[in-house]
Amino acid sequence: MDIRHLSARRKRKFAIIRWIIFILLIWFVFIFTTTGNFIKPNLLIPLALCICVREDALVSAILGISCGFLIDTAFGKIDGYNAIILMIGCVCTSLLFTHLLRETFINITVITLLYSAIHFFLDYFFYYMIWEYEQNNVILYKYVIPEFVLTSVSLFLIYPLVKLIRNHFTLRKMHTLNENQALIKD
Repeated sequence: MDIRHLSARRKRKFAIIRWIIFILLIWFVFIFTTTGNFIKPNLLIPLALCICVREDALVSAILGISCGFLIDTAFGKIDGYNAIILMIGCVCTSLLFTHLLRETFINITVITLLYSAIHFFLDYFFYYMIWEYEQNNVILYKYVIPEFVLTSVSLFLIYPLVKLIRNHFTLRKMHTLNENQALIKD
């Protein structure tokens, strides 16, 4: 069996194309998030977590900070609040999938649900519950829970898209069998 080696130049070219597509996808999601006044999913959370599944910790931290600042800008939150929380989530996701978990849809679904629940609980706690608004339960049932559900359901669209992009623009070593050498050795 012969292993065909991949050139570093070709790998770099495919990685650049892949990241350009990811950046355009993040930008498109940010534009979708900032348009309209209706309840919409926070698509940057599952998108960042799905991209971080196969990345190392440093790239995941940079991606988490970038997407977190975009969330802060889109939802009018304090600058850096979501950046810190999403950075921690992306780095933890990267480390979990690097060392413990396999990349399956069930695993990424559980991680995204747990992170989204923590994210929306902290958001509700620090912005509404801690200040003892009179009708903070209305905000919880009318805005926070529907946004959490929409964010969780959006994973079913985002994960296959990210996986398709990653599989199409990632090079793998090809194993080929040299039949002529096998016949000569017999």
